[in-house]
Amino acid sequence: MSSDAIAIQTAEAAGRPWVETLHEWVTTVDHKRLGVLYILYALFFLVIGGIEATIMRIQLMHPHNDFVSPQVFNRMFTMHGTTMIFFVAMPIMFGFANYLVPLMIGARDMAFPRLNAFSFWLTAFGGLLLYFSFLGGSGLYGAGNAPDVGWWAYAPLASRAFSPGHSSDYWTIALLASGFAGMAELGDVWNGFARNYTSICGSAHVARGPVSRRSFFRHAGRRFGHPVDALLLDIRTSRSVCPNYSLLCLCF
Repeated sequence: MSSDAIAIQTAEAAGRPWVETLHEWVTTVDHKRLGVLYILYALFFLVIGGIEATIMRIQLMHPHNDFVSPQVFNRMFTMHGTTMIFFVAMPIMFGFANYLVPLMIGARDMAFPRLNAFSFWLTAFGGLLLYFSFLGGSGLYGAGNAPDVGWWAYAPLASRAFSPGHSSDYWTIALLASGFAGMAELGDVWNGFARNYTSICGSAHVARGPVSRRSFFRHAGRRFGHPVDALLLDIRTSRSVCPNYSLLCLCF
């Protein structure tokens, strides 16, 4: 490409209004742009999670510190752990996977570009919903309250007696949204891999590919394993209803 063509393209990009550029990024289905959005999203929540971690470390600097109350410390602990795992580590991994995997296997895009975009915006909705609990955790009629049940949400801390209001509901729905987004992303990644890798590489095996590409699929499998583990746990705890695991056969 000549320097004149590059100059013309640069002038056209500079002349477009920012609203049009923003609209293109919001409505994009391009895997590279979605990968960049995933990474920026993860970095944004990395800053928030870092602030929460700083608050906790200041509180733990010396015994009997009164920088924050025990209730606020529990909220920071819950939000920091949830944010760093579900809204930093996972999105940034899928951001690099979105950007790099189609290029690695020679595909033009993901198998389902719109599903890929839906997965990102569902993840974004989950993160924003989680932090909306600061405003609406106790209901819109009262003061907000972030989740304070720990990022494991073990009983009895997650019960109404120890966690009044709707903060745990926001936490649960936010993680469900993130989980469904991860399952949609996983299906898109694996479908695109199966359709493009086999057609391009013939009988080549995934184990012969780059280590970075194989790590993406291992990570995606682990993320898919979380809802599956929850399903198996629910089945095991309800053996009186289906003692022969018939529900497992029905689901799979």
